[in-house]
Amino acid sequence: MHRRRSTLGFALGVVAAAGLLACSPTRDNHGNIPLAENAEAIAPGKQTREQVLEALGTPSVQGTFEQDEIWYYVGKRTATTAFFAPDVLEHQVLEIRFGADGRVSQVRKVDATKAVKPRLVDRETPTEGNELSILEQFVGNIGRFSPRAGQ
Repeated sequence: MHRRRSTLGFALGVVAAAGLLACSPTRDNHGNIPLAENAEAIAPGKQTREQVLEALGTPSVQGTFEQDEIWYYVGKRTATTAFFAPDVLEHQVLEIRFGADGRVSQVRKVDATKAVKPRLVDRETPTEGNELSILEQFVGNIGRFSPRAGQ
């Protein structure tokens, strides 16, 4: 009888521990968040493109419309608990701008966690034409399909 209680207690303990572990958040990293010491080492006028590439790795995005070359390192850390929407722990953008000589001209760090999310509009665009009922669609399709179309 005593052995049966200890086995039942052990089983309940295992189930409780599994339940608690299932509720622990899963942490995910998306993109490229450079280490703080590597990012702080980048200074205007000192490093070249090659040195930045060696220190921080490949940029997430490269600017295409600016006269100066710009590299963006974009990264996000999230924590997801069970089936809930993920919580953003950190969302960071590191912008490195290069001058014509190929050296760093500007470094800017943006905390995108505080960014304002755009408000979506739920209106529908009007379309030209008639709305047909199911019966009108059915009657309109009679005779449209030839028996040899599939052959």
